[in-house]
Amino acid sequence: MGLMKGIAVLGNTASKVWLLLLINALLWTLLPWLSAYSLPLDVVEGLFWGQEWQWGYYKHPPLPAWLVQLSWLALADLGPFALSQLTILMTLLFVWLLGLRLLDREKAALGTLLLLGVYYFTWPTPEFNHNIAQMPFWAAAIYFYHSAITDGRYRNWLLLGLCAGLGLLTKYAMVVLLAAMFLHLLTQREARKQLLGWPLWSGVGLMCAVFLPHLLWLIQHDFLPLTYAGQRSGGAAGLEAHLLGPLKFLLVQLVDHLPLLFLLAASGFFACSLWCRDQADSQAKWFLFCLGVGPALLTALGAGLTGTGLRDMWGTPMWNLSGLLLVAWLITPLSGSRQKKLLRNTLVMVLLLVMLRLVDMSLLPYLKNKPPRIGWPDKAMAVELEQIWSNHTACPLDIVASEYWLGGLMALRASTQPSVLIDGRLDYSPWIDEERLTQSGALLIWQQGDDVPSHLARLGAVDSQGAITLDWPMGSADPLQLHWAIVTPMHECY
Repeated sequence: MGLMKGIAVLGNTASKVWLLLLINALLWTLLPWLSAYSLPLDVVEGLFWGQEWQWGYYKHPPLPAWLVQLSWLALADLGPFALSQLTILMTLLFVWLLGLRLLDREKAALGTLLLLGVYYFTWPTPEFNHNIAQMPFWAAAIYFYHSAITDGRYRNWLLLGLCAGLGLLTKYAMVVLLAAMFLHLLTQREARKQLLGWPLWSGVGLMCAVFLPHLLWLIQHDFLPLTYAGQRSGGAAGLEAHLLGPLKFLLVQLVDHLPLLFLLAASGFFACSLWCRDQADSQAKWFLFCLGVGPALLTALGAGLTGTGLRDMWGTPMWNLSGLLLVAWLITPLSGSRQKKLLRNTLVMVLLLVMLRLVDMSLLPYLKNKPPRIGWPDKAMAVELEQIWSNHTACPLDIVASEYWLGGLMALRASTQPSVLIDGRLDYSPWIDEERLTQSGALLIWQQGDDVPSHLARLGAVDSQGAITLDWPMGSADPLQLHWAIVTPMHECY
């Protein structure tokens, strides 16, 4: 209970809340980092993309890959875990600032705190990816949008344009938020007059300028990420695609709020006497509904109309206003005892979730026959395969051709940090061309079957091949067997 005593001595609700948020960030940074042997899947993928410094990649826009690469260069394996929690803290900061504009100080603090009860702010955060990377840009865009429609100043519209542009460089789902903003703007008599003013369009211009380099990349590469997104969204048809899929998406988003509901119930917040319909401004509530719930509803509606499948995790950035929307009906100020109970229960929930995540990461592998991604023998794999390459050629290892997980581990752990030729496809790996492949050769890696897979065999004549066996650093599964082959470089190395 030492932490609770430390929180209790702080003078106001906001200070106590922010101390608890910082404790949460510290725990979710250090404990997953200490318990992981190798880095998570999306982090590894982002790192080998990021080292190529492209304006786009076959799955996604470029910004998250750049950020995770910078974090790894600065702090090694700790970097991606710290970066993920920094994005969460930045998201919470903009939620807090928005709460100060819309509600009173206590509501802003409580609405920010309650986000720890939303699944997306805790459990998946050790694995930095595009969904998590988008969260602060989403929250910042909402904050600057409210500032812009309130005062109409160039600065706020430009900052909104910057956040929107960076959000689009993170993930295209930012379009849904922009659509929700536009629809909200149309409902505001005074604010919609700004559609005819230069400040709003200056923000649109800045957004387009920020996104333009990636747009040019998309044109040059036949809009590869959009093709990938279409494939990723699934192949359902009929009733499932147009009705059941969107309803399932919304239902899962509701389920992701269950920890929040349990937290409120455990803290005694289901009492009717704590809630009032009229305490908060109706315009504030409408704003929070439009921007806090609207994007998910628009996403489900769009999927229903087009038949496009949905992935549940696409909802990650959409719920940063859930806490504020809830406390807009809460009667404040709360009594000291009720505040203390909520803070205590939140801390208990944070500790419980972190412990359960550590069990999931560290102990469950010993009960399964399939080790997790964070339990791969990545360093041993890189050492052995790099030694095999050195035994067959005097050239440094420059290209690894494989599926993205195995190639990413080699790019991360091999001393030469080779480039990855993803699935042997040059269109997926534009940093490699035919000339570089011919001159540098390639190390081919795959898991299943003794023969070189057809998609790798077409890269060139194989000089030699074999297999290695590695023990898992965690778990009790059978040893890992990897197959390798070498396409010999065409030039001599000394």
